[in-house]
Amino acid sequence: MNARLLLLLVLALAPVARAQDLAPSTEAGDTAVLDRDIGPLKDRVPPVTGHTFLMARRFEIAPTFSLSFRDAFWSKYVIGATATYHFTETIGLALRGGYAFTSISNSAQICPPNEACRKPTTEELDGKGPGQIKLITALDFEWAPLYGKISLLAEGFAHFNLYLIGGPVAIQYQAPKDANAPGSEAAWAVGGEAGLGMRFIFNRWMALRFELRDAIYREKTKGATETTGASYQIRNQLFFDIGLSFFFPNSFTEG
Repeated sequence: MNARLLLLLVLALAPVARAQDLAPSTEAGDTAVLDRDIGPLKDRVPPVTGHTFLMARRFEIAPTFSLSFRDAFWSKYVIGATATYHFTETIGLALRGGYAFTSISNSAQICPPNEACRKPTTEELDGKGPGQIKLITALDFEWAPLYGKISLLAEGFAHFNLYLIGGPVAIQYQAPKDANAPGSEAAWAVGGEAGLGMRFIFNRWMALRFELRDAIYREKTKGATETTGASYQIRNQLFFDIGLSFFFPNSFTEG
């Protein structure tokens, strides 16, 4: 009888001993190690080791391609580049330039007397339809108040920043000739532009950027005569830009 009681006592205490062997230590450090090693997020969310991307005291060079939209007469396709110096993470100064190739907009129509309306030729619209832009230059101040990241199927993140731009702009366009002469001649106009942009960051030195800009300027619309002179009208031109940014130096030091 004594032997049977002793055996039952040993079997009853054995699970308790095994549970005590597997129980984590009450110290915070041991608990953190256990959670890290066997927790459900192991190998799924890597620890944050530092900033993925910084812009302060770096140059940004971006070849760009721009499209105009809401064109009444001339559609523009602009090949250009933007050079930006970032003083801080949020403040930068950008110099922009581009050359525009023009074509007649699908919205343009000419209706000769006793004829059906049709799309005008380049010679018929040259010097008459506004918005015939050739060169665009601008000096933009940039403010980037927002930096964030977008989850990609819970396996990674796409980093981005959102920024506002604004500053003076100079535009060369084809203006009507004086005295109502046929054709056009090059003229310059000064105005301002404002816009919104976003960068999607690939790594520490390269990003894809998109911008929506509105350029406002005064354009000559009618040839000068001896009595009335030339007339001008305020124009605004919307552009959508896409570019690939390269940052120099191509690395950075935190702090």
